[in-house]
Amino acid sequence: MRPLSSLKLLLFVIAFSFGGATAKSARAEVKFSRDIAPILIRRCIGCHGERANLGGYRVQTFQNLLRKGGSGATPIVAGKPDSSRLYQLIASPTVALRMPKSDDALSKEQIGLIRRWIVEGAKFDRENPSASLTSLMGARNHPIAPLAYPKPVPVLALAFAPDGATFAAGGYNEALLYETRTGRLLKRLGGLPQRIQSLTYTADGKRLLVAGGTPGEYGEVALADVASGKRVRVFDTFPDIAISAALNAEGTLIAAGSADSSVRLYDINSGKSLWTSGVHSGWVTGVSFSGDRRFVLSASKDMTVKVHDIATGALFTTYQGHNRQIGTYSGQSAVYAVRSLNNSPDACSAGGGKWIQIWNPVKTQAESGDAGDMEERFAKQGHARYILHGFTQEIFALIVEDGRIFAGSGDGTIKQFDLVSGAETRLFTGHTDWVYSLAYNATTHRLLSGAYSGEMRLWDTQSGQHLATFWAQPQAQVAKSER
Repeated sequence: MRPLSSLKLLLFVIAFSFGGATAKSARAEVKFSRDIAPILIRRCIGCHGERANLGGYRVQTFQNLLRKGGSGATPIVAGKPDSSRLYQLIASPTVALRMPKSDDALSKEQIGLIRRWIVEGAKFDRENPSASLTSLMGARNHPIAPLAYPKPVPVLALAFAPDGATFAAGGYNEALLYETRTGRLLKRLGGLPQRIQSLTYTADGKRLLVAGGTPGEYGEVALADVASGKRVRVFDTFPDIAISAALNAEGTLIAAGSADSSVRLYDINSGKSLWTSGVHSGWVTGVSFSGDRRFVLSASKDMTVKVHDIATGALFTTYQGHNRQIGTYSGQSAVYAVRSLNNSPDACSAGGGKWIQIWNPVKTQAESGDAGDMEERFAKQGHARYILHGFTQEIFALIVEDGRIFAGSGDGTIKQFDLVSGAETRLFTGHTDWVYSLAYNATTHRLLSGAYSGEMRLWDTQSGQHLATFWAQPQAQVAKSER
């Protein structure tokens, strides 16, 4: 085979790198899902997506792409790129008019692909024109994780294996598996999303439920096999990062929440999507199954916790305790974590504000009302319990186990509270950065905390002793853990 000349090689690399174009697509018909959707996702959705619609125009679905924006001009005229407003703007030689606005222009190759697609009839090559562009592309083949990290990565997710002998931490395009006693890095589960936001072991310890993605661009919920280190199933993709995922007590259902404001439920064995809810108006930051097996709970930056019927996904009620403007426990704040109490219908939630809150979905529904009686209702305490936690910053992580609440805060501390009395019983200090993740193992009485700095600390919850410090930095694990 003759080697490619330098010029041909350069052209090949450019064609491969932008917009999903390959040498094959340059000859074949341009496909919307393969060639055009990636360009729109990377360069357009940030300003013309689900939450932003500058100029009254959105492109997060093919259906929206064809709808007129605020100008009233037709964005796509099949067969006529020069009459298509979208093409006019991306190809405009005038910087003030060109799109993307206040950003680098699309490459000649990308503009050429869009022109060819319109000339060829602006066809849609999938079944559902209202599906998100991200879902049209399917699951990504993620890059190989770096052999060595130049510095520790933020630890946004932690999980103990059922026996507590090992634990998993989120890495960069991988999950890192460590020996708990020594902190020795045992295995790297690659082929995963760029940022790992949530990790949960299945009851047998053989698989790891992973949620993560790339902020503002892509989200994924998947299962990874611990023995092989491979991703074995992708349940869904999202147009924004997947922030949280949880297993029900039986290990048969998966609930997931994303920065796209959706909550979704899946059957773990079939991989089938059972329902999707879009009732939140902000990022879904945490999900949990209620202890009585009736509900899926979802916390959000919109200052609420939504309670969904587990069978249908229908909204059962909304907990507004973090959005109180009147009364003793007033304050408006985002909710970053929600946990259910084992074998109880009650839930525990926290985020900004001064209190950890414990409440019951059924009683919450009974106490709910409309805007007309809001002042009267919020002036009363109601059934909810409020624990004054004393942190100086937000709570990002919650664990509710063994009659205790463990909470990790942006002020770098972790506190332990008695679930019944609400009293603070222990303070864990030593982190110098935001504590984003916690994991607890009831068998070994061990608590793990992960910080934005990449530091992980292991604690004995019976004595409160700090046992070890590890760092999320492959190839430098020994040196760091000796500090």
